[in-house]
Amino acid sequence: MLADPLNVAYLLAERRLLTFDSVVDGDFMVVDQTSRNRNLKVIRSNSPGFFIKQVNFPSPEYTQTLAREAACYGLAKQHPEFGAMRALMPEFHHFDSSKHLLIIELLDDAESVWEYHQRVRCFPAEIARLQGETLGSYHAQVRAAAAQGQAGVFARQIPWILSLHETNPSYFGSVSGGNAQLIGILQQYPEFEAALSGIKAGWNYDALIHGDIKWENMMLCRGVGDGEPPRLKIIDWEIADLGDECWDVGAVIQAYLTFWVFSLPLGGGAAVAEAVAAAPLAPESLKPALAAYWDAYAASRGLGADASRPALVRSMSCAAARMIQTAYESIQTTPQISPYALTKLQMSMNILRNPEAAVADFVGL
Repeated sequence: MLADPLNVAYLLAERRLLTFDSVVDGDFMVVDQTSRNRNLKVIRSNSPGFFIKQVNFPSPEYTQTLAREAACYGLAKQHPEFGAMRALMPEFHHFDSSKHLLIIELLDDAESVWEYHQRVRCFPAEIARLQGETLGSYHAQVRAAAAQGQAGVFARQIPWILSLHETNPSYFGSVSGGNAQLIGILQQYPEFEAALSGIKAGWNYDALIHGDIKWENMMLCRGVGDGEPPRLKIIDWEIADLGDECWDVGAVIQAYLTFWVFSLPLGGGAAVAEAVAAAPLAPESLKPALAAYWDAYAASRGLGADASRPALVRSMSCAAARMIQTAYESIQTTPQISPYALTKLQMSMNILRNPEAAVADFVGL
């Protein structure tokens, strides 16, 4: 049975997550946000709401990723050693493996970090520190060894983007024209192949990583009391895996760089230098935020002086690789590569050619 606005009250009541009295009293509203999965928001004014995610078409790929997300919620709720993980996740309520259905807390009083930066149009250091502290504390506490019992769920897969340059040209017809152009550029420059292969060769399996960190998946929730700082929650754990924590760390760096690229007025055939000069956000404004982010991460993660610099340089390389992925995903239906995707590709190449210099340029360290 698929969950829908007409039967969701019965579904929740059967699992003793609400009473029909609350429905009769009008404290119940359902918003359908179905996309790849069937997503329902259950909004309640007097009680916590629910977010219901269910696989629409139970293919092995979709059922496995939802099972992986459910495994993360189960670990966080049932095992004390995953307390740091539970602190940054919505509350877990129920998972039905036969119906491929997950029920978690609805974060209805929150905005994504992407929405927040769109609203404030700057890069506040306190939000950068919050991201670093949260991610560093999580990586410090939730190590790979603690999740070994879930080996059937966590497949130890290396991100697909690190092998994109190996795509056979005969497959170009199965992707968009824009994606085919992007892959062609990767294959045209040996620097891309060497750098991506280097990240893959040095891949570590030292932590249970989120794997899909981006500002759209990072939610700022209001503090408990007046004047309390916001709390950071992370959603969508479908790609979580035993892997390299620098991938998560670099993903946040990439989020800052990508947000800045999207602020550039690249329309009308403007050159990148002209767009940068006319941008509402100066590139120099990134540096204090990224420095605050890294300092907070390194301190929370417990990285000493000897380990901090190599971890930052590797995270910067991972940020560049993740930027290629963001560019690829943004043009999956376009006949040509967009100016924004091309700019991200150029920035990623500059970083991958010399990640040490990129650390100085973007982080100021």
